[in-house]
Amino acid sequence: MVAPFPADYARDLAEMREYLGAADVRITNLETNVAPFGSFNSAFSGGTWLNTEPDTFEDLLGFGFNYFGTANNHALDYSYGGLLSTLKVLDRHRLAHSGSGRSLSEAAKPAALATAGGKVGIIAVTTSFADPARAGRKSLGYAARPGVNYVRATRHYALGDADLRALRRIADTCGINDYPKLMVATGYARPDPEGIFSFGPVKFCRKGARPPSECNAGDLARLVASVKEAKRKFDYVFVLAHCHQIDGAKHCEVPALLRELAHACVDAGASAIFGAGTHELRAVEVYRGAPIFYSLGDFIYQGMRVKYLPVDFMEKYGVADDATAQEGLMARSKGGKIGLQAGVENFLTVVPRISFENGEMVSLEMLPVDLAFTRRDFRNGLPRRAKGATARDIFGRLSKLSAPFGTKLCLERGMIKLEEKKC
Repeated sequence: MVAPFPADYARDLAEMREYLGAADVRITNLETNVAPFGSFNSAFSGGTWLNTEPDTFEDLLGFGFNYFGTANNHALDYSYGGLLSTLKVLDRHRLAHSGSGRSLSEAAKPAALATAGGKVGIIAVTTSFADPARAGRKSLGYAARPGVNYVRATRHYALGDADLRALRRIADTCGINDYPKLMVATGYARPDPEGIFSFGPVKFCRKGARPPSECNAGDLARLVASVKEAKRKFDYVFVLAHCHQIDGAKHCEVPALLRELAHACVDAGASAIFGAGTHELRAVEVYRGAPIFYSLGDFIYQGMRVKYLPVDFMEKYGVADDATAQEGLMARSKGGKIGLQAGVENFLTVVPRISFENGEMVSLEMLPVDLAFTRRDFRNGLPRRAKGATARDIFGRLSKLSAPFGTKLCLERGMIKLEEKKC
């Protein structure tokens, strides 16, 4: 969310608030800074420098969310100042949050919520981030570093033996690996692991030797330890996992690294995994009785209503330094014809509601929601209950995506449910 709600959105807002309000724990991913404009921006961003002014943020509170995840690729769009302002605003409103902080230990700490059904801890983590956004630990001579709770990941491209030999010959001919080899030889870089060949920054392996993507073992072990520790303190532990990576050519596909992360967290005691990041739906899987939503898409999309953008953005898309944000966004989107705002799949989502008893999931339903793709006014990008053909479209998409994970869904009275015997 980056812009205020229009006055005529009140009815849909109330309907969404009523649905959300029936839950004890109401989770969302806050993929923006919350700060006054005027501070400096980072040299990197999550794609678009996102910021919500504190007064506008109060509109978002109308939905009734009581937890905000802050581990995502936009958390440091406005550097440490933007991050710390966001945390300050959340604290001022006494809202539970996790995923970023003034140190890695603070970023990794679970948020705590007390409910009638037990104590809930929520951990937020991202696999998608610019390296300078990583939170750091205090060490001898150094203060801790603000940033996000993270799990790094590696993408591998598989080739047959003949192609690998050809790639090595090309690397030797063009010299793309000469400098990396020098850095290894002089101790400033580590050599590739066994079975990995780097062609510049891209990692290759023999077919079948590695998964297409995998988590950094040390980072994943740290996350798993956090989940286990949280499970000793809370009755339920939820993980909000932010992931933009893909192994193939479609955002809706679940990358191997995300399934690895989700399963490891459930094995460690997490009761549910909520995926965010990619702007469209991914599969739902039930693993060891725990629901995994690999991506819930967007709940609000206002990417074309950003108020200001820095010179860095304008330079990237070849517009004048003093261009407006709208001019910059229209240049990137070729007049609104490409990008997230041009694809209906980025305007379709579900809002799950899960019931637990004695540590076990006993029911799961998902409300189909659309973000008014066809609207060309300020209602575009804001959530409303999907009905009729749109609800059936969301159900069909999610069913198709989830089927390879063994998840069968049905549509009953406008709600998407796990298929048991009959819906």
